Amino acid sequence: QNITTMSSLPHALEIDPESSLQFTITRDPATDGSDGSSRCTMTLRHPGHTKGYLAFKVKTTQPRRYLVRPNQGIVAPNSSETVSILLVDKDRQVLYSTYERLGQSALDHSKDKFLVQSCAVSDDFSAKFQNEPRMGGEGGQYKKELVEELTAMWNKASSDSNLPVYNKKLHVRHVVDTGANAAAIKGANGAAASSSLPASFQEGVDKRNNADKMSPEQLTDEVASLRRKYDELVAFSVNLTAERDILNNTLEQTK
Repeated sequence: QNITTMSSLPHALEIDPESSLQFTITRDPATDGSDGSSRCTMTLRHPGHTKGYLAFKVKTTQPRRYLVRPNQGIVAPNSSETVSILLVDKDRQVLYSTYERLGQSALDHSKDKFLVQSCAVSDDFSAKFQNEPRMGGEGGQYKKELVEELTAMWNKASSDSNLPVYNKKLHVRHVVDTGANAAAIKGANGAAASSSLPASFQEGVDKRNNADKMSPEQLTDEVASLRRKYDELVAFSVNLTAERDILNNTLEQTK
């Protein structure tokens, strides 16, 4: 595959931002006027160096952490496509928890990356996409048959050494919005750290010390409570594992 990085080439899309994607993280985005998510957008523009359409594909090193819409498509000459990238809430919470315990520096060495690829397509291929409605309107997904056509085209492009493909890598930055979090952090002063055990766990321990005094109905309720506590501990363990991975990545970057 002929990999190039010169943005002046006819099969290269102009990408904005050029080098990094920034995701702003808040303590509780659902309460600070947003839609409850951490996301960013990038614009892919066809500069018009060629009269033909250009196809694009967006990849990431962390496909389970980010939702990219659309992740592939075609762009007409002198037009653009806006790509929306969502940081899933589970990972947002883990990143914010890491920030609370270790500060912004713990998030400054993210290994997450995105790759934007573009290449020229034939008039026959691009004609299939013209005037085709997209789910969700502008920026939405193409119908299934066209998605499959794009996927097949990119699979072929990856193995075709004669097809020029433009590749642009973008780094990821996770930045905590300290202004939006100031009030929340102030209210949390004196609370347990994010890595503390669930608050309800100790309460459950105290109750179980008196199990011999409980009625059958109370014991049944306590069993159900134990199951909930177990689920909480499993979720807590998953959160700690994710934080450990972030810290390991940070440590490797600082070596």
